[in-house]
Amino acid sequence: VSNMYRYGIVLLFLLTTSSLRAQVFTHPDEAFAAMQAQDRPLLLIFQGSDWCIPCINLEHKVLSQPDFLSFVNNNLVVLKADFPQQKQLQASLVKQYEALAEQYDPEGSFPKILLLDRHKKVLHVFPVHYTTPSQLVSDLEKELKKGHAEM
Repeated sequence: VSNMYRYGIVLLFLLTTSSLRAQVFTHPDEAFAAMQAQDRPLLLIFQGSDWCIPCINLEHKVLSQPDFLSFVNNNLVVLKADFPQQKQLQASLVKQYEALAEQYDPEGSFPKILLLDRHKKVLHVFPVHYTTPSQLVSDLEKELKKGHAEM
């Protein structure tokens, strides 16, 4: 019975973990389709995953944490537009990211976090000083309450 219990806990953890990641996308087309299908706003994050120290810290301390992922899973669709220096991305993906950057991050800020409505209009640009998931979640909740009136 105790082994069955352990397997159940592991299975529950795996199922929960995979569902928490369901709303985080790296392909713009998939993210925008999910945003439309679910009628949810999109959190667009520009990052340099292998060279930008503030990006790496934000990913590690905030974006990959269960509290943030749980909030996202219930409220948002997330698109991470990554501009790595060491890792090679598909050329088609790089083109899509560059088009997004031209529209939403022409100054090339890393990291940059934007909340978009279902029409791809910027509702809010967030500061990037977050060190805990609760800080970002709190700010997102405030903006979503404001944004529902606009959306």
